[in-house]
Amino acid sequence: MRSTSEPPPARRRARKLATRVVLAALASAAAAGGVSAAIALVTVDRLASEHDDQRLRGATSLLQGELDEERAEEDPEGLPETVRDENEELAASGIQLAFFRARRREAGEPWVPAVADGACESTGTVGGRVRACGRNYGDGVIVAATPRDQAALRLIYPLAALSALLIGAAIGAFVGVRAARWALAPLDALTAAIGALDPSRPALAALAPRADCEEIDAIRAALVDLLQRIDGLLAQAQRFAADAAHELRSPLTTIRGELELLLEEPTGADRARIAQLRERSVHLGELVERLLVLAVPPDGQRERFEPVALSDLVAEVVAELPVAARARVRSELHGEGLTRGEPLLLRALIRNALDNALKFSGDGEITAIVREDPSPVGTQPGPSVRLEVRDLGPGVPREQRARVFEPFYRLAPQATRGHGLGLPLIGHIAEVHDGHAELVDAARGACLVIKLPAWTESER
Repeated sequence: MRSTSEPPPARRRARKLATRVVLAALASAAAAGGVSAAIALVTVDRLASEHDDQRLRGATSLLQGELDEERAEEDPEGLPETVRDENEELAASGIQLAFFRARRREAGEPWVPAVADGACESTGTVGGRVRACGRNYGDGVIVAATPRDQAALRLIYPLAALSALLIGAAIGAFVGVRAARWALAPLDALTAAIGALDPSRPALAALAPRADCEEIDAIRAALVDLLQRIDGLLAQAQRFAADAAHELRSPLTTIRGELELLLEEPTGADRARIAQLRERSVHLGELVERLLVLAVPPDGQRERFEPVALSDLVAEVVAELPVAARARVRSELHGEGLTRGEPLLLRALIRNALDNALKFSGDGEITAIVREDPSPVGTQPGPSVRLEVRDLGPGVPREQRARVFEPFYRLAPQATRGHGLGLPLIGHIAEVHDGHAELVDAARGACLVIKLPAWTESER
């Protein structure tokens, strides 16, 4: 039976485990790509620095040699001229020289930074860095420097890092999807096996074969143990239902028979009380019958299914009603309404639907309609058979239409007699037959709609 339940409280949307695995693989691959890119950039930068340092030290050695030669000459050019000449020769290489005393420039290019003797340093920011190396000469320091970067590096470095992240993420997604499918295959197999279980005989349906994963096997073993215990409880419930059917029906039938015999006596001061007791025993018998129908598992009832004409059953149940009640029922039977089911259960469904409508209609008329419906019911393929029972009673508020199919729930317990099992019994029998029951909007009163899968020629 389908019913509208109250909406669950708001909660975060759950992700599939496979999605979580893929996202974790993607994040780890992207992080690994970023770290790898950073390490690669640092390594390349370091190697480039060492290469530049060798060239710069060579340039300081050349200037040192030139200054030594100047000292040996009788007419030296002087420090500024010597440094300028050497810078002109080195211009094509990108290296420039300067001479410092006490970190004050005495000669050379102004952009060459001052560094300590024997040190090699980088100054500036990425895209404008300068690499410089110093060599002691007399009371000063010879410094050779070269531009370390091109301006394009300001863009190249971020692009390289971003590319590494994207490539790592793409590889992580590609590998992660396949890794997730492989890793979760045993869990998917177990999920499919659980979904295929027969609810009435869960322990007899084998779960997925043992997997090569300890965690999945542990879950499988726990489920098998749980299903075995559930199977035992179901068997116990079935035995109880069968025993209760025998133990309760027989004494109630005997009591009712004895009370009917007492009522047949022409005299008796307690005749009214006996009639009341007989009526209560009848109601108690109806309650027991309904409880037993609700207690029996669906598959135990499906074994007796056969082709049934719903129109014929409606006509038979109406004919069995008391004369006064029968006169208030208007039947509209459009076709046979063939379905597959258990005749006694379907008769109980129809009888309860009519009794419920008659009870709430007062002295008004009710209508029972049987027609074939081309639309399917639930997940069942093919057409369906539709039974509508309409009354002229107070109706059922829309917000309570789902609850009236719950056992023992009654809209007005004090206003009407009954046990609150009529509609639950109807819904249960409809569900046993792969159909559903619901209350729908009506111009007046209530309209109970029961849809069952139609029996087609392909099933003959």
